[in-house]
Amino acid sequence: MELVYRSGVANALWASGVQPVYLFYGAEDRLKEEAVAALVAHVVEPDFADFDREALNAGSADAPAILAAAGQAPFGSERRLVVVHGLEAWRERGKTAEADRLAEGLARLSGAVCLALVVKAGEEEGRRKTIVTAKLDAAVRKLGMVVDCQALKGESLMAWVLDRVRREGKRIAPDAAQALVQTVGSEMRPLELEIEKLVSYACEREAITAADVALVVAASPEDVMFAAIDAISRRQPDRAMLLLAEMHRYDPKPHAVAARLLAMLSRQYRMLWQAKFLAERRISPRDVRALPPEIACELPTDSNIAQMAFRAGDLFALARSYTWRELAAAFEQLLLCDLANKGGVTDELGSFGADPAGNLQLLVLELTAVRG
Repeated sequence: MELVYRSGVANALWASGVQPVYLFYGAEDRLKEEAVAALVAHVVEPDFADFDREALNAGSADAPAILAAAGQAPFGSERRLVVVHGLEAWRERGKTAEADRLAEGLARLSGAVCLALVVKAGEEEGRRKTIVTAKLDAAVRKLGMVVDCQALKGESLMAWVLDRVRREGKRIAPDAAQALVQTVGSEMRPLELEIEKLVSYACEREAITAADVALVVAASPEDVMFAAIDAISRRQPDRAMLLLAEMHRYDPKPHAVAARLLAMLSRQYRMLWQAKFLAERRISPRDVRALPPEIACELPTDSNIAQMAFRAGDLFALARSYTWRELAAAFEQLLLCDLANKGGVTDELGSFGADPAGNLQLLVLELTAVRG
């Protein structure tokens, strides 16, 4: 049996009765999560979830271990549900034998089990002739259900966006939903993250607008980083903290996030310093590309504003909102945060400590409130 899974229509999974085995595959991993979660909710009694639901990974569990888990009797539910992730690993040479051993054992499953096999999307998704192996694919089709979780497109994707926003208690204008998809792409997980940001930004407003999308949504991790730099240097603490949290979603390694953010922030403040320096010498933004030699020699070779002349107008305007003491205070905070993240121990580190994620939050608050 085969099925193309549609978001929000989970009952199709058990319309012909709960199957002893499901094989979830396809380009959209978020749909697999949704489908498996719906299956869990339908099959397992909530009060007995600790006993009648088990999660395994094919990277560490072989076919006998999976079949043994599936062979246990349910405790309080009609069926015991065993979810196995990582079946894509069994596509590799040397692992296909495990998939075939599992295929042979599926016929022995009792009527009191439901086995959900999940294959994560890969680069070759859609071009493969098999889901895992020919033998396992055929066994699932014969005994249970193969579920294709295709990437959403066009109207189906737009409908999902509208519904996802509605479930957060908001509504989104069609042009805003279109702008969101155009900016982020069609992958559901990144779209969900951006929807969460938009809902938080809209706060008590009921509707999310295209202007909200233009202001809040970033197209890539790099865009998030650049937006955060802009929010921090413009001293917008709420937006800066929101973007900082988003950076951690893209990269869960706090030290890596801290290293990149500190480097780019230092560069931004050096640019502001130079813009202020040039403005006080009656240099206009349009003259940055061809500075007088006696002034050019006073600028640093690293992060030189002349190399970013296209941004000179914005930098000059922003630099006017800073005093020299405020810029000096910003550099001091950047230095202290960097020292703390590198393990520096001194009384001069102030509130910065050993946690790089916490240090970044403190830094953002310090920089967005910095006053000489």
